Amino acid sequence: MPFRVVRPPTPPVTRYRGLVEHLGFRLKRYASVDAGSAFAEERFRSGRGLALSALPEPAVQHDRPGVGLVLEHQLPELDRVTVAWWDRERELPLRVIVGDDAGWRPAREGESLCVWDLAIVAAERDAYVETVLTPGGGGIDAYLARSWDGALRG
Repeated sequence: MPFRVVRPPTPPVTRYRGLVEHLGFRLKRYASVDAGSAFAEERFRSGRGLALSALPEPAVQHDRPGVGLVLEHQLPELDRVTVAWWDRERELPLRVIVGDDAGWRPAREGESLCVWDLAIVAAERDAYVETVLTPGGGGIDAYLARSWDGALRG
């Protein structure tokens, strides 16, 4: 069967939801939901907890600044929580947790971020390069003060 697009390219509505602090990490939290739907905060609580449990310890060390992001994406067929942290100075490891009718679990092979989540990751990459990696960019505090609040384009 050849590839075909079955869902129109309709981007979700994404909002910055503040900082999440966990075992020394400070993570920017974003929530995405289809336009016209309300974000169901409560249904992400246990998925977020499972995602945060994947963070390494200690949060801060010589090449790990203890910052990153949490993406919570509510979809009609499943929910997804992604946690990502800056490590080894310029790498962004991430873990994806998927929630469906059976509950929350680590992503299976082939399950990952969606195309819309990548726009947020790209904006966070730019913020990290401009504030943390660039001399005089303001450092960690400047990175945390900067959040993505752009429009996704289909």
